Amino acid sequence: MARLSRTTRVIVLAVAAVSTIALLRVPDENSSYGSGRRDEIRWQVPTKTSVPFEETREFDLSNESCPNGLPLLEATQVDSVDLELSLFLDLPGAISLVFLSDNSGFVAERKGRVYSFESGKILAEPVIDLAANTSTDMDQGLLGLAVSPDKKWLYLNRTDLSGSSVVTAHSLTSGISNPGNGIEIIIVDQPSAMHNGGDLLFDPEGYLFVSFGDGGGLGDPHGHGQDLSTPLGSVLRLDVNPDLWPPHKPAPGNPDLGPGSDPRIWVSGVRNPFRFSFDTATGDLWLTDLGQQCVEEVTVLTPAEAGANLGWNLVEGSRPFMGQIEPFLRSPDFEYAHGRGRCAIIGGFVVHDGPHPILEDRYLFTDMCGAQLMSLRLGEQPSVLALPLHSTHPVAFVTGPAQGLYVVDLASGVWRISTKD
Repeated sequence: MARLSRTTRVIVLAVAAVSTIALLRVPDENSSYGSGRRDEIRWQVPTKTSVPFEETREFDLSNESCPNGLPLLEATQVDSVDLELSLFLDLPGAISLVFLSDNSGFVAERKGRVYSFESGKILAEPVIDLAANTSTDMDQGLLGLAVSPDKKWLYLNRTDLSGSSVVTAHSLTSGISNPGNGIEIIIVDQPSAMHNGGDLLFDPEGYLFVSFGDGGGLGDPHGHGQDLSTPLGSVLRLDVNPDLWPPHKPAPGNPDLGPGSDPRIWVSGVRNPFRFSFDTATGDLWLTDLGQQCVEEVTVLTPAEAGANLGWNLVEGSRPFMGQIEPFLRSPDFEYAHGRGRCAIIGGFVVHDGPHPILEDRYLFTDMCGAQLMSLRLGEQPSVLALPLHSTHPVAFVTGPAQGLYVVDLASGVWRISTKD
């Protein structure tokens, strides 16, 4: 399967096209309520008059060489550590995983199917099959899974055939092998198949965070990253209840970002926030943003930083892009330049009580190009360790019971990180 596409290093003169017993049917997403009511939870791309994409300043800047002096990812190679990767779930095409109990949960295929598993074994046929209405073009697909804190609902974030990002909730009251038909929670139309974000996760207070990229195009030609009226280029914080109408609303405590702004926005100014996590010790949000042609970013936001603007497309990381560094922009806590096998950060989580001391209180991450697992400790001089662990096409990290750490690999399935016997 082709790797999830990115526009980051496109240096061309043309627009680049930069990827639990089964449900009996693929639910019609209009079946639960009429189209008019559906529009109440849907954001549609406004009709805009625009010049041809290749004539925009964003396109020109995206084809320029990166400036000298950008920080390189300097990692200390660690070879003498007894860690290994062992196959946990054999499922090529896997993209996300959630645990429901100590030995059971769900694993998703990018193509739109969800399987249940128990004790390291996938149970028969998919329990949710939305492949017939899921697009896997470019950055699209079934990209994220989350289980509600009360474990009554399984949430999916995927792209349907119309190109819209759709978050659905599936009831778990009938057990792990029979999730209910999906109830649509939020629909966000996408202007292209690129930069769709796709992650979702409940915060420590029980509110659902959902990430959306800028909607694609080199350099964010629509300006979504700095447009607070749109969910694109943002991370939303939602109060969700599939049993009520509407099934989502802005979570209490969300920031007021001014007249005309979307009250669901928690973080703005992002390009493609494919993965994020919460530090279980501090509640801080660790957010990674896939860069344009030059820089990958890690930003750590405390709860008090609600409403932070991470700067895209005025800046890419700490380098000016369409604008300049401004006091109101939140700079990344860690960034590194493309090159030397680095091109697309895949964020993980801060490890606490992990399987090995070398991982303790460090942020686990990788880069899709080099695919070597690494750990980060922030500080005045950030420390990066390159672990003797390599994946093939890493797309997510997951924590599990009993000190379980897992990496989801699109090429092969789910691998457990553990100490050698």
